[in-house]
Amino acid sequence: MLTVCHTSGASEIGDFRASSLNTLIQMVAGGIGITLLPRLSLEVEVPQLSQIVTLPFRKPEPGRTIGLVWRTTSPRAHEFQLLAKLLVP
Repeated sequence: MLTVCHTSGASEIGDFRASSLNTLIQMVAGGIGITLLPRLSLEVEVPQLSQIVTLPFRKPEPGRTIGLVWRTTSPRAHEFQLLAKLLVP
């Protein structure tokens, strides 16, 4: 997501960072910059009456590829293969 931020001209303030969604939201609410949030987290993490404004991305929306990897000797290999079939139709 840092690539998306840098592409739009945003930059970090020194080493001022957070990794939890709640901390990021509190930083934004306190007037310390902007952040990117997963759409699924908005209803839970961002209070409806807060002063935070949320905007969706314009098309084409940025995305990422996620992989599922396991050891070939894993005793749960069959379960992982079933999970992979659920994730990739």
